[in-house]
Amino acid sequence: MIQSRRILVFDSGVGGLSILQSIRQRLPGQDYIYASDNAAFPYGLKTRDYLVERVDKVLRALIKTQQPDVIVVACNTASTVALPSIRAHFTSPVVGVVPAIKPAAALSRSGVIGLLGTPGTVERAYTQRLIDDFASHCTVIKVGSSRLVEVAEQVLRGQPASSEELRTILAPLFQAEQLDTIVLA
Repeated sequence: MIQSRRILVFDSGVGGLSILQSIRQRLPGQDYIYASDNAAFPYGLKTRDYLVERVDKVLRALIKTQQPDVIVVACNTASTVALPSIRAHFTSPVVGVVPAIKPAAALSRSGVIGLLGTPGTVERAYTQRLIDDFASHCTVIKVGSSRLVEVAEQVLRGQPASSEELRTILAPLFQAEQLDTIVLA
């Protein structure tokens, strides 16, 4: 019989619930803990130094109280900034999520890719390295919007989103010719 593991899934809000759902489907029978840092939401507007310190502090508290076997950082912003620090400070295995640039570049037929995320995530050096390494042959249209994250969280809480506001946020993608792939970062 396989022993159940405690898996901590961490995000700045409720967006990581979809990642938790996917993990649960693939790894049934585990003990799951979901934690969101709503006090500092959204992470996309925060500085790198603040995020490294904040994520470290929150995870230390969660590790002390929850004692997870595995940590999943289900936040692109936190992953692109704090993963090296987290992995250096904690003995539990740490898994992060990063923008899916590599699969998007492989799937795109036109070579025009949209990248949606927080301003911090789409402009970080880490994200640019992913683009340089895996999508240098593509045109990547970056749309950084903290408001989009807030709208997504709002919808996940059962509140409606304004179609007009979404059109405004996504306008650069609608204006891009031959765009055929979008990455949600």
